[in-house]
Amino acid sequence: FLFSGALFTVSEADQVVITRFGKPIGKALVKPGLQFKVPFIDTVNRFDKRFLAWDGDANQMVTADKKYIWVDTFARWRITDPLLFFQKVRNESGAQTRLDDVIDGATRTAVSSSKLIEMVRSTNDPLDRGMEIEDSELLGENTALEKVEYGRSKIQDRILKLAVQPVAEYGIELLDVRIKRINYVQSVQN
Repeated sequence: FLFSGALFTVSEADQVVITRFGKPIGKALVKPGLQFKVPFIDTVNRFDKRFLAWDGDANQMVTADKKYIWVDTFARWRITDPLLFFQKVRNESGAQTRLDDVIDGATRTAVSSSKLIEMVRSTNDPLDRGMEIEDSELLGENTALEKVEYGRSKIQDRILKLAVQPVAEYGIELLDVRIKRINYVQSVQN
């Protein structure tokens, strides 16, 4: 019974931090295989090696041209330093909370320095704004909307760049941040 309590396995998808009375002992175990611990005293804390999803709440934000919009974002992340991760955030739930703060702040910064048209469109192509080619030819050149300088993809890249460094302090690598949806407030819809 004691011998079986001393053995545990680390799978290919796991990273393990062993704690004794709540404090980490030794290095994180990242290689799969059979491992040993002190039964009843040591605790095995497992963390996923795979890419994890973060799905933020939609937040109302103001653009550089003073238009209010609801922005809904999502991201992909992974744990790169399980020992630091355990020491800073303890578990995935704590990481989700920290990611909420960091990614929402980065999104707010990127949105507030961009015009509404930049958030909605990525190019100056008529098809990008849902207009058929024939329609744009019929309407003529004077119907072109405001020109897009950066576009949504560059804004998403900026959000990622702003958020990467702060989350690295938690043993987290932020892989990608994307805008899932933009909803307009009623005044912008009108």
